[in-house]
Amino acid sequence: MLKKPGMILLAIGVGGLLSSCHIEQKDVETIARTTDNLRVYQANDFIEYSVAAVTNSGTFNQGTLRVVWQQTEDLTDPIGGEIRYTVLKETTTLIYEPESTETDATIIRYISQDNTGSITLYAIDDGTGLYWLYDPDNIGTLSSPVILPIIFDSPMAIGVPPPNTSVLTTPVKFSVMGGCGVPPIGIGLCGPEVYTFNDSFEIVGDSTSVTTNLGQFLNPFEIDFNGGSNPQGSLALAFPGDIRDVCGTSADIITHRGDIFVMPEIGMVQMRNTC
Repeated sequence: MLKKPGMILLAIGVGGLLSSCHIEQKDVETIARTTDNLRVYQANDFIEYSVAAVTNSGTFNQGTLRVVWQQTEDLTDPIGGEIRYTVLKETTTLIYEPESTETDATIIRYISQDNTGSITLYAIDDGTGLYWLYDPDNIGTLSSPVILPIIFDSPMAIGVPPPNTSVLTTPVKFSVMGGCGVPPIGIGLCGPEVYTFNDSFEIVGDSTSVTTNLGQFLNPFEIDFNGGSNPQGSLALAFPGDIRDVCGTSADIITHRGDIFVMPEIGMVQMRNTC
């Protein structure tokens, strides 16, 4: 994804559910939340969304966004060397209609979830290799461990900051590092810092209903968020690390803010994001 950065207002609404979800599109008129725990995704689950994007020049674009979870090999900790992590490969693909003026994007991340649904992020993939996550305070310290931040906490509750027990507490902040554990760097070290990422969110309510192609969701959790990314050093690699930052790449200073509506049985059902 190589493009000139510019503001984009991105609106996303669920259009197709993962195949194993118990909510059937043909039967849906109104849907009420039955749990506060985020769905634990399985290999081959997917969700599709309809996308509308408005640029700062006023151009309107439409497209689709598809999130797929796939089984993949365990990841090896680039610092510990012998530590292995069982993960799912999460691929998010944004494809605009052919007449669009915007650039398509693909974000690949490796995640895991505990039995309540909390999501831990391990690494980001640009299609050629993995980029691991570091505590920004440890940059420049050889053999510092990678971190595994919880990027979405479950069970969900209104007005309660996520009880994040990872190294970095909410708001989430981490550095994305290149060359970790591969030649010429090798096990036990990472290469240059590519960019820093920060994100904070608050669950502000569940009284706003959301209507999508699948029906009306009566009481999804509403989450306000803001954050962004900032390139570091001279590496300036250009790849997207988060779908909310698609107005640029990791080589750009980006901010994002907006809200997400989440039905825990499914996940995100609608998002409005200004990048």
